[in-house]
Amino acid sequence: MPAAAPLGQWVDPFIGTGGKGYGTGSAFPGPQLPFGLARPGPDTGLPGGLALGFAHCSGYNFEDSVILGFSQTRMHGTGIVDYGAVSFMPTLGFSADKALPKGAMQGFDKASETASPGRYALTLNDGIGVELTATARVGLHRFRFPAGQPAAVLLDLGRTLPDVEVVDATLELGPDASTVRGFMHVAGGYSKRSGGVKIYFAAAFSRPPSGHGAWQDGQVVADATQRQGQAIGAYFEFAGDDPVVLGVGLSFVDAEHAAQNLAAEAPDLDFDAAQTAAQAAWEAELARVELHGRSERDFEIFYTALYHALLMPTLASDVDGSYRGLDQQVHSADFNYYTDLSLWDTFRTEHPLLTLLYPEYQVDFLRSLARMARDGGYMPRWPLGTGYTGGMLGESATIVFADSYAKGLTIPADEAELAYAAMRNTALAPVPPGSPYPGRSGVLDYIELGYVPLEAGGSSVSWTLESAYDDFALAGLAAALGKPDDAAMFGARASNYRNTYDPVSGLMIARHKDGSFVADVDPLAWQDFYAEGNAMQYLWYAPHDLEGLADLMGGREVLLGRLRELFTLSEQEPPSIQPQSYYWHGNEPDLHAAFIFSALAEPAETARWSRWIADHRYADNPAGLAGNDDAGTLSAWYVLTATGLFPIAGSDTYLVGSPRFTRATLHLADGDLVIDAPAASADAIYVDALRLDGAPHDAPRLRHDQLADGGLLQFDMSEQPGPWGQAE
Repeated sequence: MPAAAPLGQWVDPFIGTGGKGYGTGSAFPGPQLPFGLARPGPDTGLPGGLALGFAHCSGYNFEDSVILGFSQTRMHGTGIVDYGAVSFMPTLGFSADKALPKGAMQGFDKASETASPGRYALTLNDGIGVELTATARVGLHRFRFPAGQPAAVLLDLGRTLPDVEVVDATLELGPDASTVRGFMHVAGGYSKRSGGVKIYFAAAFSRPPSGHGAWQDGQVVADATQRQGQAIGAYFEFAGDDPVVLGVGLSFVDAEHAAQNLAAEAPDLDFDAAQTAAQAAWEAELARVELHGRSERDFEIFYTALYHALLMPTLASDVDGSYRGLDQQVHSADFNYYTDLSLWDTFRTEHPLLTLLYPEYQVDFLRSLARMARDGGYMPRWPLGTGYTGGMLGESATIVFADSYAKGLTIPADEAELAYAAMRNTALAPVPPGSPYPGRSGVLDYIELGYVPLEAGGSSVSWTLESAYDDFALAGLAAALGKPDDAAMFGARASNYRNTYDPVSGLMIARHKDGSFVADVDPLAWQDFYAEGNAMQYLWYAPHDLEGLADLMGGREVLLGRLRELFTLSEQEPPSIQPQSYYWHGNEPDLHAAFIFSALAEPAETARWSRWIADHRYADNPAGLAGNDDAGTLSAWYVLTATGLFPIAGSDTYLVGSPRFTRATLHLADGDLVIDAPAASADAIYVDALRLDGAPHDAPRLRHDQLADGGLLQFDMSEQPGPWGQAE
């Protein structure tokens, strides 16, 4: 059966908004446009307003029962709390106690809460109906107050998400108090590393208030129109029973640009028109994939995953092309400039998916990274807002660039040269002291020894493995840009992952500068020389050279045997709120592991285990993600593997898995790619034969150029594994 239009009906934004501990998805149900700046949404808490940071990285948790406010900015799926700026809250009349922290919080009717692409709505316990929608740079709110009740809307610039500090804020009301402008300077888990981030806003109401005032540190002054400080706010009272529509324009540049964005995108504050446009925008993007399948539940999980994959990065340029760069200066771009690129997470699945299905966005992301390198002096790692954060490790922008270039995407030559120079510089030398970007850890030791030694600092094994992968990517990018000497140099360094392999333990473990390996490594423990993982999970971290990894471990059969053991033990390990000890789908380093079988010509095992992951680590409920979605990374994994393809990021290779749908039509830029698997089902998961445009294809891998122009990929599926794709 087909997934019937409108495809937005299959999207459930509540998927991934719950979960416990390390299984928290950190999704949010509020509206936005694809990759939009404006993300108006509910900030929630438990009774009394308690909201623990890790469970509220997006400001929302499905288990909560209280609304603290509706802020305009947040991120999707991260494990770090940031943003949460410019919070509005409707209330039945204003009183001074509502200016106090959490003074206006309200319970809400859970049964009334609904969400779909471009729309969110609920009813508060006091009877106020709240609806939210968005344009690219404007959050729109519509408040319906109970008839005959006093109506007020509060702007609280002293409240933000848990663990996020308000550094400073300003507000200034317009002549009739129907508009208000200002900024919030917030410092969250990552933005505080670069001094925080300023969000400018310009808000307008659909009708003038009948009364207004402002407060600071809980002291309320009627008719006040200006305030500056860390705990400031304003109230707006409305007469009559007509709904109140609020539009909030946003900008990283200044309040004037926020007002320009509001005027350009929501000039009449027409909530219904904005909502219709948002729904149409989402329908167009979701329609790039058309599905036939056997299960409506599969449609729901797939299209929700595709929706989640289109939420981040974040638009950061204004309607006139202005943006604030990593040098904190205002620049202009002739393309859409984006920020909030997590990179260490997203290079693996998110960016390859976008390169395949949404190349016009991916080109803008590459150009944005090139601008960041130009403006700030360094290619960033996890840029957030207008600053460097140095979050996580590796220099994953190199893989994002290499992956795109290997698949035919390019940016203007001068921008590519600038970006490459920035990545090359930090691959060859430390950054100067005081630089906003930390550079590669232990880079000189890595060049001299071939690995990052324990003495260089934390995550030394992970840094070695990431650096080798990054060097592989730099080699490919250098070749694409016509730099053969660099390609050879970095290509030789791409095998440095081998230098962390201890043949005694059979693991990738830390080494001292003198060459000795650390003794007594517990393969299941998080140790200082790994980043968010253990030795069992990092053993497989050479996606760019899996055949070489097999040789290192003693041959193909040895590696495959150990990999089977990993997944068998994973299947036996019960899910918990703690990180998994074996295969851990809730985090990034081993996301490719199930596809190593196909890379080594055992595609039946890839089919078995990739299906097992999809069946047991995704669901159609608020706990439906295995961990933080990390800006769409886990969601993009599902979208890709459900089509039967998985990318080796930084290369032009896709490994073949197990298509989930009987037919998937991918509307690519240069033609439709039809993936036809009429027998695919919950039981028929194994590939018996594969044909590309009618010709037999015997290898469980495909090149991008075999798919990019469109065509027909036909899978014969079976309930039992057969010989297709196996090594001779």
